Amino acid sequence: MNRRNILLILLCTYCVFSIPDRVIATDLPRIMIFGEDEDRNTIKRNSPVFKDVLEFFSNEFINEGFDVKDEPALTHKTHIQGKKRRSDAELIQIGKDVGMDVICMFSIYPNVKSHNNNSKKVTATMKARILEISSGSKLDSYNEGTSHYELIERPYSRYDLEKAVGKIAKVLARDAASSLAKKLSNYVDQKGGQLIEWSLTFEAFTFDDIMRIEEYIAEFPGYDSHRIKKNAINTSSHHEYLYRSSIDSAKLKKNLFIMFTNKLNMERPQFFFNGDNNIRMVKVRKVKQRRKSQVNDW
Repeated sequence: MNRRNILLILLCTYCVFSIPDRVIATDLPRIMIFGEDEDRNTIKRNSPVFKDVLEFFSNEFINEGFDVKDEPALTHKTHIQGKKRRSDAELIQIGKDVGMDVICMFSIYPNVKSHNNNSKKVTATMKARILEISSGSKLDSYNEGTSHYELIERPYSRYDLEKAVGKIAKVLARDAASSLAKKLSNYVDQKGGQLIEWSLTFEAFTFDDIMRIEEYIAEFPGYDSHRIKKNAINTSSHHEYLYRSSIDSAKLKKNLFIMFTNKLNMERPQFFFNGDNNIRMVKVRKVKQRRKSQVNDW
């Protein structure tokens, strides 16, 4: 092997398994904004106020550089449109169905109190939170009202009420969206990069194989930690781990391929990926050929 090839191999090994001091790139999260209106005391999602607030949230995340997806654009062929009073479980499932990484859910609570015989005071409270879909981790929340109020004259209509709530909700929405977007920015841009939790499953690998694999996955760039998945069935040939890393998904998959073929000298296993940060690897086993022994003079 000549000197040039030796240097090339050393350089590739360094790039794959060294941990540089600079920030390691990770996947920019795909975000979808939902209005949560299951509570009958909240403003319904078909209200003009609701739609205005949705735009405030979307624009704040976009201004922070995030990839915000439009719900109708991605769900018009697969989900019922215009449905009201949706639960948080339904919203989370929609986020999973369309491959979101993070969802933001907000609710608007109007509050109407008597002022005098001729008018009523209208105030509002804004509740919102951001949730990481794959891990179920709560990233941040917002729950604020205001001492400001709007007066509406008797007799007032539902339109008058929503118009008054809208003036307050827009102010609260800007604060809520800005707070949550900055929180997510700090999380993504933290030193070392955003940590993503992966579920790694190794099937048909021996205990010795797994010991060697654990040594290498801990050397990947962006590595933070790994541990045995507690709620999984782990046996001598089935092993499941939770793996936290700031590396991007394409690089992680590439490093796993390199680990098996170049480092462990194994035949490349079968890889199965899904949208919930799960990677399943199945070791390829050769079928034994058993033949009847023949005892003769030939």
